[in-house]
Amino acid sequence: MQFGTNKHPVGIESVRDFALGIVATSTAKIAPVDLERRLFAEYRLDKRQIKSLIRNLVADGELVYTYEFGGTYLERSFNRPVRLSNHIVLVPPGRHYSAKPDDVLVRIKPGASFGAGNHPTTRLAIKGIDFALLGNQSGPKLPIANVLDIGTGSGVLLITAILCGMQKGLGIDIDGCARFEAAENVRINALTDRVAISDQSVESIRQRFAVIIANLRFPSLKQMLVQIDERASAKGFLILSGIRDSEVDELLKVYQQIRFEEIWLETELGWSGLVLRRA
Repeated sequence: MQFGTNKHPVGIESVRDFALGIVATSTAKIAPVDLERRLFAEYRLDKRQIKSLIRNLVADGELVYTYEFGGTYLERSFNRPVRLSNHIVLVPPGRHYSAKPDDVLVRIKPGASFGAGNHPTTRLAIKGIDFALLGNQSGPKLPIANVLDIGTGSGVLLITAILCGMQKGLGIDIDGCARFEAAENVRINALTDRVAISDQSVESIRQRFAVIIANLRFPSLKQMLVQIDERASAKGFLILSGIRDSEVDELLKVYQQIRFEEIWLETELGWSGLVLRRA
């Protein structure tokens, strides 16, 4: 199917992909009128065609309307299976997905807690987990042991790490709603015998972990340096996200103090995710 435009005929899939790309790559929230203007500027579609295309993207589950401070915006919808890395696919409970042989399906129920996949820091952390546990071919092989998720939110990162091969996991969060939703997601993924969700502080934990995950802002990651050092096992991984691109160099300097070095780095929309390994 093609749209007739004032410039030249264009396939509807090309227009859909362009619209989705605008929403996916924007560093600011996209209001419907903003998307309409961008589509008009690019393709010179008439208003009826543009509105119909946006309605169809919402109806097909590609985009979703969100409301914040009295404004209406369009965002990518995660109420459907979404691939976030080479191996990892987020799948809402009850939705079918035909997995490839190497896929890892992580089922996360939408809720109030952070970690539904719609923020770049979550996606970067998941890509880091994929690299560290499934794709890393450099250095000695990570012992498949236990993982700590600091500020677990929905539990998505902890659950992903377990499904990627870690044996046991502990997720900690000070927020009661997050702990409730994380525990529910652990149950949905049939991991209650391997994952614990707790309100305990980092300081109160006495064991060491082969992998520590923290999707936190840089000041918190800097403040926790000693606590993370004391709980990270030899040759273990740190999977960190929540870091602005401009903060990466300073974070690396901080963590080099406890002999952690960068082995993976990726950026998205002004945010960075890193995998560090004890030297």
